[in-house]
Amino acid sequence: MEKINAELLIFDLDGTLIDSSHDIAWAANMTMKSMGYDGLDLEAIKESIGWGVKPLLEKLMPKEGPEAIEAARGRFLELYGGHLVVETYLYPGVRETIEYFLAEDKKIAIVTNKPVKLAVRILAELGMDSQFLLVLGGDSLANKKPHPEPVEKTFTSLGVSPSLSVMIGDSPIDCEAGKSAGIKTIGVTYGYRGHEELTCCDAVVDSFPGLKDVIL
Repeated sequence: MEKINAELLIFDLDGTLIDSSHDIAWAANMTMKSMGYDGLDLEAIKESIGWGVKPLLEKLMPKEGPEAIEAARGRFLELYGGHLVVETYLYPGVRETIEYFLAEDKKIAIVTNKPVKLAVRILAELGMDSQFLLVLGGDSLANKKPHPEPVEKTFTSLGVSPSLSVMIGDSPIDCEAGKSAGIKTIGVTYGYRGHEELTCCDAVVDSFPGLKDVIL
């Protein structure tokens, strides 16, 4: 595998740096039950994570109209905001690998479709809020992933050329956002998707520390 020369590492959050699926599923199921639905198992909900809160609820409750989905979104955010890090944790090797890249003078940022305030709160709770130069959420700009805008905003704001930037995530959303912004992409197979959905990426790793083997 050809190594990727990168000065800026842009990470997805859910399914890449953290496993937040249990807490998201809890909030989603509580929201659905409040609207008369039965709950779903974890794997069914994980398949719909990554696009943002509204798309998640639209996928879980496809028969509901815009008003009901908007009401559900408010309920979800209220529930999830009080249940952010009950079962959420960093994937193995994340803390040490981020420290390794910082020691190598890499610039580190996050582009997630999670609301930015929740993303920042989670990072603070996990003791990771000081490592990232920039955190953009799904509500930070007019567009979110897979649109290239947040990726472009990140490398522009941090003064790094696209040729020296890489997007790292667990889903095709991250791959599409990175490629649309003209940068290299790396998929992680341990997240919410798996290897078969990451064929669009320039490189794929099976563990977070594996990034040290593919990034120069």
